[in-house]
Amino acid sequence: MIIFFKIQKRDEKVIASDHNISRQHFRDVLHTGLGMTDSYMMDRVMVALDRGTTPYVTMATFAKAMSLYLRGTLDEKIKYAFTCYDLLGEGHLRRETMYQLMKKSLAKASRNDDVEEAVKEFVDIMLKRMDMDLDGVINFDDFQKSVRQTPSLLEGLGYCLPERPAVYSFLATWCPNWSKM
Repeated sequence: MIIFFKIQKRDEKVIASDHNISRQHFRDVLHTGLGMTDSYMMDRVMVALDRGTTPYVTMATFAKAMSLYLRGTLDEKIKYAFTCYDLLGEGHLRRETMYQLMKKSLAKASRNDDVEEAVKEFVDIMLKRMDMDLDGVINFDDFQKSVRQTPSLLEGLGYCLPERPAVYSFLATWCPNWSKM
């Protein structure tokens, strides 16, 4: 919360918001402190954490995000990742949604037609792997079961959580006694 209060103190000089910080400053914390660099997924992260459209982040949202990223359980991370991927809030992931997520995440490395085809094949593989009830979409139960079986599928559609070394570095910097708790 020290980070939040320091940012808030700095923001008070620029914006007149009651006990909030700007989304840009929150993104900066996630980028520099936790190594979350994908700008497309950062937009999805902001929507998943705070369904509102306000340009500010509340203390509660900040605390919820830090708790999830630093100490979250697998169940919490599964629910959060699914919310990030469910672009339209439909409660399931369609082939087209998965394609858009993959295209944004994977196609940055190269801009050729082979990437388009590779993304389509990868989406087909993910659907076959994760669609447990064979209804053509991945609902939350499908997603949860497949991630429990293969945890590496948690971020198979894009990196919406910080990597473990970044979390350890953050905790070692800001919470030096965390391992003793």
